[in-house]
Amino acid sequence: MDTAHWNWPAWLPHLLWLRRECPRCNSVKFKPAELRPFDSLLSMFALRPIRCMFCWRRYYWFAFRATDPA
Repeated sequence: MDTAHWNWPAWLPHLLWLRRECPRCNSVKFKPAELRPFDSLLSMFALRPIRCMFCWRRYYWFAFRATDPA
């Protein structure tokens, strides 16, 4: 289940569910993104902010461990 094909509103965070691949540029390289005010709320649901290394688009993915490598 990937949200790239959905008609997703721009104000909602974009989630990467199963494939850890950027839907825009198909890159698999990510780095931790800068924190925003609502990221602490999303961290309660194990969502971590990441940023694509090539197109710089910001996404969230599920961290199944406390320190999920980006």
